[in-house]
Amino acid sequence: MTGELDYAQALAFIHGATGIGKKNGLENMRALLARLGNPQQQFPSVHIAGTNGKGSVCAFVHAGLVCAGKNTGLYTSPFLQRYNERIRINGVPVSDAALAAVASRIKREVDALRQENISPTEFEIGTAAAFLYFAQQQVDYAVVEVGLGGRLDPTNVLLPRICAIASIGLDHTHILGDTLEKIALEKAGIAKPGVPLVLSAQVQGEASEAIAAHCRAVGAPLLRAQPERDCPLGLPGDHQQYNAGVARAVLEALGTPREAILDGLRRTRWPARLEWLGEKPPLLLDGAHNPQGAQALRQYIASLPRRKTVLLCGILRDKDYSSIVRTLGEVCDTVVTVRPDSGRALDAEELAQAFSSIGTSAHSAPSVALGLRQALALAGETGRVVAAGSLYLAGEVRTLMKGRDDALLQAPQACREDDHGV
Repeated sequence: MTGELDYAQALAFIHGATGIGKKNGLENMRALLARLGNPQQQFPSVHIAGTNGKGSVCAFVHAGLVCAGKNTGLYTSPFLQRYNERIRINGVPVSDAALAAVASRIKREVDALRQENISPTEFEIGTAAAFLYFAQQQVDYAVVEVGLGGRLDPTNVLLPRICAIASIGLDHTHILGDTLEKIALEKAGIAKPGVPLVLSAQVQGEASEAIAAHCRAVGAPLLRAQPERDCPLGLPGDHQQYNAGVARAVLEALGTPREAILDGLRRTRWPARLEWLGEKPPLLLDGAHNPQGAQALRQYIASLPRRKTVLLCGILRDKDYSSIVRTLGEVCDTVVTVRPDSGRALDAEELAQAFSSIGTSAHSAPSVALGLRQALALAGETGRVVAAGSLYLAGEVRTLMKGRDDALLQAPQACREDDHGV
């Protein structure tokens, strides 16, 4: 590919780095951004890490800034249905043409770096695309979600106005460490001298102590958030009170007007986080993909009125799937297992056997589409379906239910009294 890329070529270039890119700390990211004129230095940013909840915190902060009249960028990962979702301004995903344009610019620099034996990864290229686009669009703020960990994540080249950590849990232990303290230190690696760091009230004990000690060492003021109790939230689930509390503390530290903060908390929408789709039967879609997320989902389902519940489940093999199975098996009557579209996915039959081993009725389906059809039929008009276990699964189900071109997250919309008790 030479010259300007079209949209399909741009995606092929970004995804094509998967087998070529070689991570080298933050050095590749810095080298690429330097060739692009260091766009990450051209806008104020908010940097958010956490095992679970960091995407929701990003959504809450984004909504509050938009409600305050700020031109606000949002960078999150992974995407559910289309790559464009990862890069948004005021909730609107980057257009195909704009993504192709920034990818064309980045490809020229990546090609030059590869001649120097520097090979940026797919995530580094995608992050650079977001930063370049935000700089071009002159955003007032960019809200940036950490991809993995924090200390060595490609987003950690930012010098943000404020940082936050949403939660700490045992996930990606083969990369981040096998204790809460080790994982906490990796996530605390986003702390910068003089930059306030907001810590969720969910983070307690050794993880909290490790983060506090690291903040003292680097000179980052530590702000401890409290759960949000005063404002109705746009996202359901008791756990969102903690995420909203983090977002409120971030927004207050940025000087956001109180009414804009409260309006943003009420208007926030975030796909595949306890999202209801359909009616007869209703389908609850959630991105729970680790034990901490599964516990939050179980708690929410247990709070709903009792009715037949069919779980549509697909999990990645490198997750603690036995723990997820035990947790979600407690709140469903039967399970339909599927294999999400990922090379890391657990075989559907093996997952069904895991549920059966704990006494939960389960059977596998040959595809997500057929599994969804089967789950809806089993639930009938009086039951409900819960689809969870992987964000790959969530994206496939959402596309089947709403179509691939669904806009997902637009500018914060008018609040309505949703009935989440279906």
